[in-house]
Amino acid sequence: LHPTNLSWLLAPHWNDWMYMSKMRRGLVKSNSHLQVIPCLHYCPDLRAILLFPLLFLLLPDTAAFIAGSSAATFASGIRKLQDRMVDQAKAADPVAMWTVDEHSRGRACIIENGEVWEKGCISVTLIERGALTVTRAAAISARTGSDSIVEGAEYSACALSFVLHARSPLVPTLRGDVRVFAVADCDEWYGGGIDLTPAYVVAEDCRYFHVELSRVCAMHAQPTTYREMKRTCDEYFFIPCRGEHRGVGGIFFDDVSESWAPTFCDALMQCALDDAGPYMPIVRRRSPLPYTDAQKQWQLLRRGRYVEFNLLYDRGVKFGLSPESVE
Repeated sequence: LHPTNLSWLLAPHWNDWMYMSKMRRGLVKSNSHLQVIPCLHYCPDLRAILLFPLLFLLLPDTAAFIAGSSAATFASGIRKLQDRMVDQAKAADPVAMWTVDEHSRGRACIIENGEVWEKGCISVTLIERGALTVTRAAAISARTGSDSIVEGAEYSACALSFVLHARSPLVPTLRGDVRVFAVADCDEWYGGGIDLTPAYVVAEDCRYFHVELSRVCAMHAQPTTYREMKRTCDEYFFIPCRGEHRGVGGIFFDDVSESWAPTFCDALMQCALDDAGPYMPIVRRRSPLPYTDAQKQWQLLRRGRYVEFNLLYDRGVKFGLSPESVE
C-alpha cells in the first residue's frame, strides 16, 4: 500500500479527508479527540483502507540483503507465500473481485465484494538500503539491546502482511504478518503474528483458534513460545481509552533473532488460510449462518474500534506516517 497507489480508494471520499485535515490544523472545531472516528463508520472504502496493516510506507532505492543470510532467503520466498495465500483466498471465495497493485518495491493484492470477504489485502513490501534516523536507531537499539545500531546505519526489511474482513458479522476478521529487519554489519530480527477479531465472540471458535496456534508454536519454535507470544499479543492489541482488547488475541512477536525464527514465520503464513488451519474451519462454520441488519451494524461499529487502534496505537502506522518515512 504505497502512498502513490492509494488514489483508487481515496478519490471517492476526498471531502472526508479534507475535513479531517482541516480539523487537525484547527480550521474546523472538534468537541472530542475521537470525533473523527464516527465519520469512518459511514465511509466503507475509507474505513477499509485504515484497517489494513500499514507496515511500511518508506520505500527507498532497492539493493539487496546480504547474500546467503537467512534474511535473504526469507525475502526471496515471501512472494511465493503471498501467491499461495491469494490462491487459497480465491478458492474459498471464488466470486470476489481482485485488484493487484504492483510496483518495483512491492505488491498489494486487494480482495473485495466477495461472498465471504467484504474487503481485505494481502501485501508484500520491501525496503532495501535504507538509512536509520537517530530516532529509529535509538528505538531499535533500546528494544534489541544492541549498541552497534546507530544513526545512518544501513538497513533492509521486508514484510508480508494481510487482513481479511468478512461480509458476515458472524465471521471474525483475521490479521497477520511476518517481517524481517536487518541492519548491515549487525544482526537481523524477525517479527509478526496472527490474531482474531470477532464481532460476536464464540467460545468454541476462540478455543479452536488458540489451540491450533499453540500447535504451530510447539512444532516450529520453543516450548514457551505460545504462552509468551499470546501474552505479548494481549498486551499489544489493547485500546487504553476504551479499556478493552481489540479482539480475542492470538500471537504477536518482535525482535526475535533465534535460528528458528525464519522457519516459524514461514509456518505461520503457510497455515493462516490453510483448510485445516486456525481460521478457515471457523469461516466454514459461520459463513452460511443467517444474520440481521442489526448484527451487521454492530460489526461496523466494531470495525470502528479497529480503526481507533490502528490510528492511535499501532507501531506500524506510526512508522509509516512519521515525517522521515513518507516519500
